Amino acid sequence: MSVRVRLLVAGHSLQAEWFSRRSGGLRRVRFPATFALLEVPGQAPVLFDTGYSARFFCATGPFPQRLYRLLLPVAFSPAEAATAQLGALGVPPDAVGTVVLSHLHGDHIAGLRDFPAARIVRAGPALPPEVEPGARPRARVALRTTRHGFLPELLPPDLVARSTDAAALPMVATGLPGFGAGHDLFGDGRAVLVPLPGHAPGHLGLWLPRTQGRPVFLVGDACWHREAFLSGDLPPRPVLAMLGEPAASAATVERLAALARSRPDVLVVPSHCAASVAAAQEALG
Repeated sequence: MSVRVRLLVAGHSLQAEWFSRRSGGLRRVRFPATFALLEVPGQAPVLFDTGYSARFFCATGPFPQRLYRLLLPVAFSPAEAATAQLGALGVPPDAVGTVVLSHLHGDHIAGLRDFPAARIVRAGPALPPEVEPGARPRARVALRTTRHGFLPELLPPDLVARSTDAAALPMVATGLPGFGAGHDLFGDGRAVLVPLPGHAPGHLGLWLPRTQGRPVFLVGDACWHREAFLSGDLPPRPVLAMLGEPAASAATVERLAALARSRPDVLVVPSHCAASVAAAQEALG
């Protein structure tokens, strides 16, 4: 049985195009905060990330968190919230059974508190031990977490109790060249979490081999533009230096490039690449 995938966008940030690729220039473009709704036969609805929400603006009100919003200006309306878009599709918040988090940056988790009944699946290393989910960190910790795009106050206080570590899930071969095995979300190979190191601790992608259309690989922030893996057009050095592990990130992008060459049927979807998201939405119907 296939998985129905809907790609939705909950707000966007504005940034110079060169931020995502060297050849992009200085014009400001949208970086969509993409999330996915998965309709899996036999399972409650599943989300991959949540995009922005109004809570993001509360979390980035004080200093130093406000620096996050100043460096990456965000545009968001209530109608773009994950809850609003899911409601229009007939999915109330308490019906969502699982939220998979690619990583814990603010543009991926800002809507998480809106799904209080959902199991949360994430990588164990994604949560630093010195932070308390749902609480504003002390100044010294706040500087460090903000610098890395992490806003702990966006997390639900019961995050740990509701979480499943992806590493605890059974392993299964992905069948994807260069990506080996992943963590089987439902034990049947329909949704497989794939480690994509480099951008953030415990960063995960989601491999969906059987959908209503072509196979889909949601790669989160493994790269920010399709040209990174199609032509090697990576971000400039200052941007790469801000990443958690630039060498690991570059290696992940190279594996995505090899995948794109060997499996052109696979829709590789970076969360913030408007062109990739639009192409996938069209292909999936």
